[in-house]
Amino acid sequence: MTALLIGTVLAVASLCYVLYPLLRPVGALGVPVRGQGRSQSSGSAVEALRELEFDRQTGKISDADYGPLKARYTDEAVAVMRAAESGRKSCPACGPRPEADAEFCSRCGAALDAEAGPKYR
Repeated sequence: MTALLIGTVLAVASLCYVLYPLLRPVGALGVPVRGQGRSQSSGSAVEALRELEFDRQTGKISDADYGPLKARYTDEAVAVMRAAESGRKSCPACGPRPEADAEFCSRCGAALDAEAGPKYR
């Protein structure tokens, strides 16, 4: 009876371990989403670029798809880094905003966050 109980506990623990990566939220490039309503920082943008390059080298993504994605993610990472350098706030949906002292986005009306950057879609 004890062996059956131990075996059941080990089976459930193994199942949870195997299914955890499948059940957590993941962004467009397979990068885990860190928080609801928050976008990824410049460090995550650089990591997304590294992942994109790795996917290209391993043949998971074609050159035709790689070019536009790399340009888009590079532009977003540069925008986040420039906003961080200038002290500007950033909208979770629209990206860095030109208004340095604004509390809300002038485009969509969302609350601005000093550490947020553009979302990866």
